[in-house]
Amino acid sequence: MSTTYQEIVARMATRFDVSEALIDQRVQSRRAKMWGLLTPRAAARTVATTLALTAAEQRLGEFLAAGAHHVSGLKVGDAIASARTEAQRQHMASLGYWPQPGESPASITQHYLRGIEAVADAALNCSISVKVDQLGYDRELTTEVLRHAMQHGVRVHFDAQAYDSVDRTHDLLAMGHGMGADVSGTLPSRWLRSVQDAERFIDMGIAIRVVKGQGGDPNHPKIDPRRAYMALIELLAGRAAHVGVATHDRRVAEPALSHLQATGTPCSLEQMRSLPRLDFLAQRRQLPTRVYIAYGRFGLPYAVGEFVRRPAILVWILRDLLVRGHSMETIP
Repeated sequence: MSTTYQEIVARMATRFDVSEALIDQRVQSRRAKMWGLLTPRAAARTVATTLALTAAEQRLGEFLAAGAHHVSGLKVGDAIASARTEAQRQHMASLGYWPQPGESPASITQHYLRGIEAVADAALNCSISVKVDQLGYDRELTTEVLRHAMQHGVRVHFDAQAYDSVDRTHDLLAMGHGMGADVSGTLPSRWLRSVQDAERFIDMGIAIRVVKGQGGDPNHPKIDPRRAYMALIELLAGRAAHVGVATHDRRVAEPALSHLQATGTPCSLEQMRSLPRLDFLAQRRQLPTRVYIAYGRFGLPYAVGEFVRRPAILVWILRDLLVRGHSMETIP
């Protein structure tokens, strides 16, 4: 049975929490703008689309405003408090400073230095994750961070950023390794070059964090990140000094941990504090878990562009917002 115009208006009023009179007014205005070429039902659908987009924008705004969920706080002391909580659960941690927009490399460096000191003072099994692109790939600033870490016995993890940053990032990582610093690096499975980079990391004998990565390989955009992830795990198994399985995708984490453990490869599960976690996978295997703890600027743990490629992230966002408000009933 065909849905009438009045029924459509009634459903829209319920879904978007506005009056039927206001919806009818918008529909008539939309029809007038189209010189009466749209039927009332067709015009109602266009109004419904506009209302849905407005609601989605409001929800995203709420999520951004609630960015505090994804950071432990503004200061390193907040991150240390979270790391202590994780330590009570027998978890390791990795602290990552999220800088303010436009913050200078010198200022970011100072945050890294204070983070190193805070970790050492707290005597936690905790590393510092750095993004050297935010330091402008400056060798002097990176050296300052590495020397400070060496003095305090803290590991420096070099995060992966954009594809075109890899060579400069790895050069600075190698510099730290040559200085005798305790360093580790990230391999994104979405990049074909990670196979070659894995061999370099294996030769260096450093700990390796394997991620899917947010940005794709510009030269090989069709790489399946799950298959490539397992291929990297198989390459590292039995050869790497340590492998951190950093993913919230159970279909990847479970077989990866099982394979590494079966081959006698030192490994751990790595999770972001604020996202739905898979700690139980490590617990079942009596493997350690390392938790990434962000502090500083409030924001999203993933780029907005990831929403299209990884719909599960939208589910996490809706979970954060407790799915307040409107149902997603289809407007016919």
